[in-house]
Amino acid sequence: MSSRQYITLSSRRHIALLSLAVVVLVGIVLASSTLFTVNERELVVVLQFGEPVASYDEPGLKWKVPFVQEVHRLPKTLQFWDGAGAGVLVDLPTADGKKIEVTPWVIWRITDPQRFVEVLRTVDNAELRVATFVRSEMRDAITANDLVEVIRSTDRPLSYTFQVEEPLGPTGDDEPAGDEQEGNEPPLTAGVPAVQQPGADARVQIGREKIVEEIKRTLLERLRESKGDGEAGRGIELVDVGIARIDFVPTVQEAAFARLIAFMDSIAARYTNEGRRRKQEILNQTEAQVQKILGEGSREANEIRGNVEAEIIQNYAAAIKETGEFYRFVRTLEVYKEALGSQTRLLLSTDSELFGLLKTVSPPPEAAPGETSPKAPE
Repeated sequence: MSSRQYITLSSRRHIALLSLAVVVLVGIVLASSTLFTVNERELVVVLQFGEPVASYDEPGLKWKVPFVQEVHRLPKTLQFWDGAGAGVLVDLPTADGKKIEVTPWVIWRITDPQRFVEVLRTVDNAELRVATFVRSEMRDAITANDLVEVIRSTDRPLSYTFQVEEPLGPTGDDEPAGDEQEGNEPPLTAGVPAVQQPGADARVQIGREKIVEEIKRTLLERLRESKGDGEAGRGIELVDVGIARIDFVPTVQEAAFARLIAFMDSIAARYTNEGRRRKQEILNQTEAQVQKILGEGSREANEIRGNVEAEIIQNYAAAIKETGEFYRFVRTLEVYKEALGSQTRLLLSTDSELFGLLKTVSPPPEAAPGETSPKAPE
């Protein structure tokens, strides 16, 4: 084989390989532009010159016309719209004139992807339209009802915040309790007038749950699937709708807080006054018991003292009766002993009993030389 033939054969091989690579590359490009996959979390709409011609909601490998048709993917999962931020309904007046701020929420999904693309095109547009419907229906429903209907669902008794409870029932009954009627100590709150938390006497006729259900029913009618034009038939379904939060506007919040503070102050004042009244009652009862105890003690002491003095007098009388003149003589000596001292001078008459007594007393004997005379009796 000559060198020219070898070069020709080698060139043919390179051309064949190059042609094969081009064919493979074109096949890959055609396959990528013809085949596409759909997973279980998405919906796919095939567009031809911007118009939907087919839709797929089942996962798998699908095909389309290359370079003419394109794939538009949509979420198959539930979509959640939270009305926080720009979606909040501000300065929303209720039927009774209370201005509130309402934060709605919506859960929706795409049910007809082809119709969805024809009418709404993108998820952002659909979410905007759903939010518009929800805000409009919620505004109409709330402005047609009182505040108590919007925030409460039943007439169950209100639970009080800050652990505050009514001392009595809402009717303000001041009847004595059973323990008090039986003679036991009445409870501290027995005489405290009843007070009601603001809004406790309001009665619910419709309720928040029914209002939300009515909003949902109306929205379902407006957003139901249909092939017609207008507001219906947008290829979406409303799953659920609700109210995430209800707040007063700042000015009403301040008034509500002031009203609650006044309510709490009234509760505190009633407890304080009742405590002071009960304190005074206890002090009065204690003082009365002390006076009673002191009086009884004084009476018993006087009785004991009188009994003892009577007994002493009886004993003196008995002693005088038994000893007679001797007792009288001893008592006279005791009196003279206490009345006469070393510096006492007496002027006695001859008929004085003391003078006669002194005359009967013998003089002391004279002492022998060297002895001291005995001491005269005192």
